[in-house]
Amino acid sequence: MRQQHGLEGQVPVARHLDLRLLSQFLVICQTSKMSAAARKLGLSTPAVSQIVHRLERDVGIVLFERSAQGLRLTPAGSILQERARDIINSEADILQELEAYRTQLLPKLRLYIAESVAKYTTPAIVSELNQIVGQLEVRTGQSFNYVQEFLRGDFEALISSEPLEGISRLDRFNLCEEDLIGLAPAGIPAERRTLHALARDMPFIRSSSGSRKAELIEGYLAGQGLNPPRGIECNSAVPILELVSAGIGWTITTPLTIAYYRPDPARVADLELPGDVPSRQILLLVNSGKLLDVPTSIATSSRASLRMHAATWPAHLASAIRFPDDLSEL
Repeated sequence: MRQQHGLEGQVPVARHLDLRLLSQFLVICQTSKMSAAARKLGLSTPAVSQIVHRLERDVGIVLFERSAQGLRLTPAGSILQERARDIINSEADILQELEAYRTQLLPKLRLYIAESVAKYTTPAIVSELNQIVGQLEVRTGQSFNYVQEFLRGDFEALISSEPLEGISRLDRFNLCEEDLIGLAPAGIPAERRTLHALARDMPFIRSSSGSRKAELIEGYLAGQGLNPPRGIECNSAVPILELVSAGIGWTITTPLTIAYYRPDPARVADLELPGDVPSRQILLLVNSGKLLDVPTSIATSSRASLRMHAATWPAHLASAIRFPDDLSEL
C-alpha cells in the first residue's frame, strides 16, 4: 500500500510560517526525542508533541516518522530543517542590523564624491550631517569603478556627472551645471589660439573615454567637424593640465577641474570654443525612498558651498558654472 506523506483531513495549509515554531522545530530535530526536546525547551512532552502536530498541520506535510526509538525526519522535514536554519539566522541578522537605529536616525552613510567636487563640498556635507548620521564615510579619488560600486550598494549616495539615466530607482538632485572650457599653452599667439588652428597644429590631450565629460568633449569636437588623432590620452586631469602647461598640447575640460587643480595661469590660456558649447550637470544620486530628508540636506549644503567657492574664482571660470534655483529632484 502506498504511504501517504500529506496529512489526511487537514485544514487548509497556512500561508506563513511561525518563527517561534521553527525555532522549536530545530531543537526537536537536534534531540530526535520528544522527552529530550521537552527538557531542552522547558516544556512538557505533550506540549512538544503539540508543537510537532501544529507545524505539520500548518505545512500540510508529515515532517517526522515516529517510532519507539524516537523521531526521524522525513525528506520534507529535512528540507524544512535546512531552510529553517536560514530563516532563523536571517531573523537574527535583521534584528542586529536594526539595533543600530535605536539611538541614531541614520547610523551609517557612505558617500562617493567626484574628486574635482569633493574639495568644495565635503566640509559642508560633514558639518550638515554631523548630528544626523552616526558614521559618515566619504570616498573620493580617480576611480573608474565608482558607478558599479554605487549600483551594487558599496555606498548609498553619489555626487558626480554621471546621470545613470536608464535606472529608474534613483533620485537625482541637480547641484550645478558647468560649460566646457578650452585650454591652450600660454605661449601660443592669440591669432593661432583658435580651435581649428590648434587641432591642425598641436596634439589634443584627451581624457580617457568612458566618462560623461569625455563623451561631451568628443561629441562637441565631432559637431565642429574635428577628429583629432588619439595621440595623447590620460586618465587623470593632472597630467593633462601639466602637458598643456608645458606647451605640448591643448585640451577641453571644465571649470571645476581647472579650479581644483589650479594650473599656473602664466603657462595656460583660455581657448574660446565656437558654436554651441555643451555643459554637464553635477548630480547627487541616491536610491529612492531610503534616506528620508538626508539627500535634500546633502544637496542643499553642497550647492551652497559650490556657489560660495565659485564666487571667488576668476571671472571666466565663474561665468561658466550655473546653479539651479530649485533643488527639486530631476
